[in-house]
Amino acid sequence: MSVVLEKEYKFYLKHLDEFTADHLNQFVLIKDKEIVGFYASYEAALTSGLKQFGNVPFFIKEVRESEEVHFFHQRISTKNG
Repeated sequence: MSVVLEKEYKFYLKHLDEFTADHLNQFVLIKDKEIVGFYASYEAALTSGLKQFGNVPFFIKEVRESEEVHFFHQRISTKNG
């Protein structure tokens, strides 16, 4: 997570129960600890954010009850000898 958006992410986590109650599977747009709105798609949230703020950092996240966890494994071969 970018340090630039850390406060927005913490705000999202703090209000996640409220968000899931009313806006499950929607995309929330947050700027400076302010809820800008909820949108049906990522593209709609992005378009709104760009119109309102321009090309600056703002936070968009799909509201979900739980986060998907992804594991990545990299196999590194070593040569003997």
